[in-house]
Amino acid sequence: MQTQGSLRDGGLATLLQAMQAERATGTLTIDNGGDSCSLYFLFGHLFHASGPSGQGEEVVIDALGWDDGSYQFDPRAKLPAEETIKASPAELIAAAESRHAPAASAATAASSWPDAAPAYSSSDAYTAPAAGLPAPIEEPAYAISTPATESAADTEAPAAAAHLPEPEPEPEPEPAPAPVAEFQPVPAVTPAPEPVSYAPAQPAPTTPIAPAPAASSDRPVGTSGGAASSTVQPVRVYPLPSGRAHYEGLKSAFVDFPRLLRTLRSDRHTGYVNLSGTGYSGVILLNDGQALQALCSNGTAVQGESAFLQIRRHMDAGDGVIDVIELDGETVTALAQLFTSPYLYSGLLGRFVNLDALLEYLSEEHVSGSVVVQTPNEAGIILLRDGDILGTYTETQRSLDKATTAVATLAKDRQSSIEVKGGDGTIAAIDVDAALNRAY
Repeated sequence: MQTQGSLRDGGLATLLQAMQAERATGTLTIDNGGDSCSLYFLFGHLFHASGPSGQGEEVVIDALGWDDGSYQFDPRAKLPAEETIKASPAELIAAAESRHAPAASAATAASSWPDAAPAYSSSDAYTAPAAGLPAPIEEPAYAISTPATESAADTEAPAAAAHLPEPEPEPEPEPAPAPVAEFQPVPAVTPAPEPVSYAPAQPAPTTPIAPAPAASSDRPVGTSGGAASSTVQPVRVYPLPSGRAHYEGLKSAFVDFPRLLRTLRSDRHTGYVNLSGTGYSGVILLNDGQALQALCSNGTAVQGESAFLQIRRHMDAGDGVIDVIELDGETVTALAQLFTSPYLYSGLLGRFVNLDALLEYLSEEHVSGSVVVQTPNEAGIILLRDGDILGTYTETQRSLDKATTAVATLAKDRQSSIEVKGGDGTIAAIDVDAALNRAY
């Protein structure tokens, strides 16, 4: 659809139908001279409207009555978290038509009624016959004879009747036809649309995809230059960096989860989807529209397809709010490896580690992975690609930065610990189609 135009081209009703048909997401701003309003859509669903007069469905119904004005559509505008509209566009259009139609219908009826049509009065029910002419007899709707009905001959004078021949007996009247029930047309029923199946094509990933290794990805392995811990580590929940927000703070109750994934796939979205609610959080990492990894913490942290199914269950329950964040592909790949790569070193005490010397060594070894610094109150992350620093951030300063100052400050805490994760760069991606069809 066009991103701007005039309401004279079809009106707001046509725009609402087009937005729903194209499953558009964004903000539609309408200006009618002194009046204006904003309508907010998510995958074709109109969920909120605001204007000078207030919020909700009344704003849309009023705007549907505007005959003139202009509109602009911004598909990248930040959407609000409010949900003030429950009715569908068709129901809003019908409400607007019923509100604005009576006055117009009355005016049209008055102008189209024939001027020469006489007014009806009770005196028009019977007109006296002219002299010497019999009174006219009106034909009934159904020709039904009854014994009580008198003929015109019965009203003549008795003397005239004496000279007339004996009338032949009239045949028995046929019974009146049974009344026929009036035909009421049955309104046409529009069949419900078939559900859309989610079967998007698999784009070529930017990261080599390999089957999941037989050994647990949580078991530390050794690398040249250092020894690794032999203890199996549990799944850890790490903070994520901030990025460009496509949608932020949306209620998951009116987000169609399969449609969201399909839209992000068709848009080849790179970044992550974050779902947060009371007592749980979940994230799905996407690279070029493909789900690389998922992590969910619901008392116990899990990752992979199990985490995806937990996120899907929370989405279907309408619990929590959702953010869709955009990042670059290398950062997303590094975050996936942060969750999945084995430990190269773990349990290092920050007070005994020279962080700059450690980063220099990892650069010489061309390590792709991450350095995590944890204190009792905060965590800091350094993402690496072939030994080079992709970006750093902390739990409270989530903007990506090349400088390591904030993380180094955490490493100086006497209670801090340091772990290093890295691998060969292969990631076992999630089969989204199978996960959506699997019972949770």
